[in-house]
Amino acid sequence: MAKTLPDPSTLDWGGMSKAEFKRMELAYELQDEDDRPISRKPLPPKTVKLTDALAVAYAAYRINNNTYTKDTRRFSEDTPTQFDNKSLVRYYWTKKLQLSDAPYLPTDFVMFEPTEEDYASVQEALKWMKRYVMLGLGDLNDFKRDMVNELNKDEVKVMGMGRIAFAPEFIARDQHENGLKKEIRIEYRDSQHLGKEKEPVEAVIKILDKRYSAQWESYNFTAVTTDGNLVSYMNKFDQEIGSMKRIKAKVKAQTKNKLFSANETRLNYVKLYKV
Repeated sequence: MAKTLPDPSTLDWGGMSKAEFKRMELAYELQDEDDRPISRKPLPPKTVKLTDALAVAYAAYRINNNTYTKDTRRFSEDTPTQFDNKSLVRYYWTKKLQLSDAPYLPTDFVMFEPTEEDYASVQEALKWMKRYVMLGLGDLNDFKRDMVNELNKDEVKVMGMGRIAFAPEFIARDQHENGLKKEIRIEYRDSQHLGKEKEPVEAVIKILDKRYSAQWESYNFTAVTTDGNLVSYMNKFDQEIGSMKRIKAKVKAQTKNKLFSANETRLNYVKLYKV
């Protein structure tokens, strides 16, 4: 309970030292702040249930063809705007909860609602993330630890759903990498390096993994030869995981796979052909 100050008209303001005068003046100012009507005090941040927040994130992920899009893309009048996932989530809750910035929603934003399938995806996602809580967080990097903690809450703040919007992509990627790591450990642990640096190589490969680099505007691929030897390379053109290609390339470096410490050959000057 705030301390009750005396009536200011009863104080000898002229007889106070400068420091005491300032202290008393500040005390009365703060008392005025504490005595404000409740309606004038800052409102607590709005929160929603984690399951609802994730369902909206999965709906945005579905709308963007099960990908995480970082930038909004606007086209001609005949093609609807493709909003980035984070904006879709933010605009949804802004409109749903009629937040203060609701009048400023983009005119081309189309409201959507999560489906039963989206909520089913939420349950699978939470089930997947529980394994980290059970196994402990000691070996996780900071980003993954923060994501686990965020998805272990009952409610999340409406303002600041960056991790929530990214969660579907994070979990899809995490599941894929977990399965790939297991595949490499079991099937390709005896992988051998191909040739020496700068030597030409030819092989038939199967694409195991890909990740797009915005910095290089290229995909980074991990693949395996028909002999069970791991290779990696960059290419500007997308290639489907599981597809087979015949390649001609040069050895750039002899390295180790990032998911499992099996031998991997880094290639450059890669030319791709149909099998």
